[in-house]
Amino acid sequence: MSPTSPYLSWLLAALAVLLLMWLAWRRPNRKWLTGRLLASAVAGVSLVLLVFPPSLQRATAPTAAILLTEGYQPDTLEALLRKAEAKPAVYGYKIGTTEATLIADPYLLKQRHPGLQKLHVLGYGLEEDELEALRQVQVIPHLTELPAGISAVHWPESIRLGEALEVSGTYENKAEKAVWLYLQAAGRARDSVEVRSGSTCRFRLRYTPKQEGRFTYRLLAKKGERTDTLGVIPVQVKPVQPLGVLLLSRAPSFEFKFLKNHLAALQHRVALRSTVSKDLHQSEWLNRPRVDLSRLTPRLLEQFDIVLTEPQALQSLTAGERSALEQAVAQQGLGVLTLATVPPPGSSLAFFTPSEAKRLTPQTTRAVQAAWGEGSTALTQAAPYALAPAAALRKLVEEDGRVLVGAKRVGWGWVALSFVPQTFAWQLEGKPAVYAGYWAAVLSGIAKEAVLEQYWQLDGTRLPQADRPLVLTYTDLRHDQVAALPAATVTQLADSSTIQLALAQQVVQPEKFSGAFWPRHSGWHRVQSGNAAPYFFYVQDAGSWRFQGIKRKREATQAFVAQQAAKSVDKHVRYEQEPVPLVYFFILFVLSSGFLWLEEKL
Repeated sequence: MSPTSPYLSWLLAALAVLLLMWLAWRRPNRKWLTGRLLASAVAGVSLVLLVFPPSLQRATAPTAAILLTEGYQPDTLEALLRKAEAKPAVYGYKIGTTEATLIADPYLLKQRHPGLQKLHVLGYGLEEDELEALRQVQVIPHLTELPAGISAVHWPESIRLGEALEVSGTYENKAEKAVWLYLQAAGRARDSVEVRSGSTCRFRLRYTPKQEGRFTYRLLAKKGERTDTLGVIPVQVKPVQPLGVLLLSRAPSFEFKFLKNHLAALQHRVALRSTVSKDLHQSEWLNRPRVDLSRLTPRLLEQFDIVLTEPQALQSLTAGERSALEQAVAQQGLGVLTLATVPPPGSSLAFFTPSEAKRLTPQTTRAVQAAWGEGSTALTQAAPYALAPAAALRKLVEEDGRVLVGAKRVGWGWVALSFVPQTFAWQLEGKPAVYAGYWAAVLSGIAKEAVLEQYWQLDGTRLPQADRPLVLTYTDLRHDQVAALPAATVTQLADSSTIQLALAQQVVQPEKFSGAFWPRHSGWHRVQSGNAAPYFFYVQDAGSWRFQGIKRKREATQAFVAQQAAKSVDKHVRYEQEPVPLVYFFILFVLSSGFLWLEEKL
């Protein structure tokens, strides 16, 4: 009841009720007397309450509030309100609901709620920059679990022409029907996998591009007749990087002959030295100028990325040649692969043996189902040995968990040993793709790594999105500390619009420079500075890879809460007068007055 005139309003209400009841009582018709008296009392009271509206006392918590974000559960909100001693204010951010007061920005919370000390956050949480507005507020998370669907995805930023693009990830299907995932390239589904109902699937989809360039593929999810695009998969297909390969053979052989021709056809720079007799070598050069191969020297080995040899050829090397080969591996990053039918004998060759070898069968050869890369397998003949597993051993080719080809890093390079000494049979059997895939996997695993002195990279995210800031980092290993900051430009390739990127030098690593970029549109972008090769990156639209935004919010909110120090919060309860809506009294007045008017006419 209004605090200014409580007695007057009740006095007027009593007079109105008595007057109406007296008028109803004095009528000679007694048929609806009880109804007339009740309606008269309701009409009198509701009329007075319309003029003097009442109010109720409500307990509020001036220091606590609730913030609803995307994905909040109504049951969680109801349980939280039910447990609260005093009803806290409820706000909503970027959601469509009538249960809360909507705010446009978390920074407005302190304006709406000046005494705010404790904030319950429901839903998926807030972005890292949005949480900065709550630095002085104790945040209590009530986060919703990640929704069903894709929860992780990965693919290489770039591949070489001829290599397969592999998209892998995890998909959880809680629907009653199976879901099909498709990798779409050039408007067609190239690979697919079924995720059964009620299961979580680790999927792997593959596609081999036919030409170099920058491409965008799509990952699709089909449920019944409905097909949804989960996100765009950008990839750069780069030309094959020619390698310098030196083949050292104890004698002319089919294995080295086929391998020499295969590598030359791929435009690799190949040199072959095979022993014809003592102190007599036969040499060949393909896609490269002739050099003297009669003696291995540090200067000669600088020209190669990989050396393929045999144990007998290694044994025939002089001590100086072996020392030069070992130094090239450790100091220059050279990769050495030994094709063996038996483990290399003697301690002098221990450097080229990545792990201890174990004999598996007394036979001289055995048929194996060799597996390499991601899912590539083929039947071949192998030596009756396998490399013992070791923590430092890189498994290049396996057979039922046994390592047929393994490598170990030594210094900057790799030494590898293969017990698959004859792969040319695949070529004779008409399986050139198997042969090419095998050698591409093995050689890429041990080749000398290119050292870039100037390069760009994305920091913090692999899936940059429009209207979300990202950080670009430029590394220049040759930068002089007294030199000026490098200039950088970012170009959106769709319309060729260009902006200047401001870079700041990192204190701990002065060779690195970072700059924040806020993309406004999706699509391919290019960043470039000085003599460094341009770096291309793809910006996703805001609706792609929804799981990424949800996961980012949850992790940012959890990290923010973990960093907060525990502090006491004022639990003072304040009581406020809340007016009762007048519509209720108006409805009562209309119904009671209508009854009195209608009853008199009947």
